Amino acid sequence: MINKSGSPLHHQFLMELEAAGKAGAFFTDSHAHIHMEPIAAEMAEVLKRAQANHVRRVVTIGCGYEDSLLAQTAAETYENVFFAAGIHPHDSAETPDNADELFGSIFKHPKCIAVGEIGLDYYYDHSPRDVQQDVFRHFLRLAVEHEKPVVIHNRDSAEDCVRILNDEVKGRDRNGIIHCFSGDIELLRWALDNGFYISYAGPVTYAKSDDLRATLQYVPVDRLLVETDCPYLSPMPFRGKTNEPANTVYNAYEISTIKSMNLYDFAVQLEKNYKYLFQA
Repeated sequence: MINKSGSPLHHQFLMELEAAGKAGAFFTDSHAHIHMEPIAAEMAEVLKRAQANHVRRVVTIGCGYEDSLLAQTAAETYENVFFAAGIHPHDSAETPDNADELFGSIFKHPKCIAVGEIGLDYYYDHSPRDVQQDVFRHFLRLAVEHEKPVVIHNRDSAEDCVRILNDEVKGRDRNGIIHCFSGDIELLRWALDNGFYISYAGPVTYAKSDDLRATLQYVPVDRLLVETDCPYLSPMPFRGKTNEPANTVYNAYEISTIKSMNLYDFAVQLEKNYKYLFQA
């Protein structure tokens, strides 16, 4: 892993990245929040830095109704930005009474490619668990109705996530993404059996994430995606700083190394995965 900026390994990575880019490879940050501060204030510059690192596409993810509208605006402003809309489990208790009408309109937008981020979070419990579950179910049903993939948030809630997903979307093709995968093997097995892709964020690069990296042995390369979850979870060697889409490539490099693939081939495979999932 690249522990230090400017190290020999970092230099080697940058040369491989440049070679991959010159050969036509590029990356997608499949889960970002560029419409949130502090990134929103310098969104244009952030996207320029992403392009310089051969990150040509960004999916910015809504976490509530108003937040989803901000994500939509970002997608309308920049050609290479797409978005998803949903209610984050933290905000489940604030779900509008007319959510079907409000979100139904958003889901019809041509650049809205998924429903999310939705799911369960039992680590923080910012909303009551029964409310989280009800809202999760409801948005899964909206995703089926609108024929959209879903972006799933799971934290310390794998058992209930699997139970609800089983009830609502079991067997659907191109079901969606388990975002910022955290290592829950139960959820991983179910997801791979039911049309989900597994997306890894910055923690896959952390020194103490051996168990998380070990899960990559179970995930076929044609079911992988990479993300930043920016402005959170900066990868090494930028941990502790504000994250941004340009850093997607560090997560990709870590995974490509574990998968014994060169960066160009891995980038090409990631693009195939994205296009198949979102029918882009």
